[in-house]
Amino acid sequence: MNRSRITFAAILAAGLAAFPQSNGTDQILAVARNTWPGSQTVGIVCNYAKSGESIRAMLDSFAPGSAIKVMDVRHTDHIATACVILGRINPKYVLLLPNDPLVHDGSFEASFVIARMNYQKIPTLATTPNALSQGAWAVMGPATGNVLQVNPSLQEFIDAHGAPMSPSSPIAKYSGGGQRAALSVIAAF
Repeated sequence: MNRSRITFAAILAAGLAAFPQSNGTDQILAVARNTWPGSQTVGIVCNYAKSGESIRAMLDSFAPGSAIKVMDVRHTDHIATACVILGRINPKYVLLLPNDPLVHDGSFEASFVIARMNYQKIPTLATTPNALSQGAWAVMGPATGNVLQVNPSLQEFIDAHGAPMSPSSPIAKYSGGGQRAALSVIAAF
């Protein structure tokens, strides 16, 4: 490889690192805000030590005044406890993070969370078609070509909780004064 290609690759990598990378949840959060306007209680199950920065970066994507309840799990054994706590909190929906090392779309842990939330009639939103096949309520993100996909096997459930509405434009970030979404981290271990 010649020297100019190496230099270009190094400059490109440095430039990409300078800009925050999207975590892929913007579109599905826009669907959530369109479906359930106003402040909501939202649940997230993840390894907070690994995903905390992504969650803090997305706080402005939630409606002002929303309560974001993060169930911090570090091992598969903690997932059941997190689901019990979420059931008691009764969030409007649970968001799966696409890049969490433990509870990500396609993982056994995500399947468990989705199944438990469906049993408790709490919608689960995610970003990939893989989560849809696991039983998620709706998915939208880069992996879906930014097209909203709804789980056809949950039609009765969706009708009861409001059909997801696809955003016509990217989510508007809250940037004004006033109350920001509040973040609470609950250890499930």
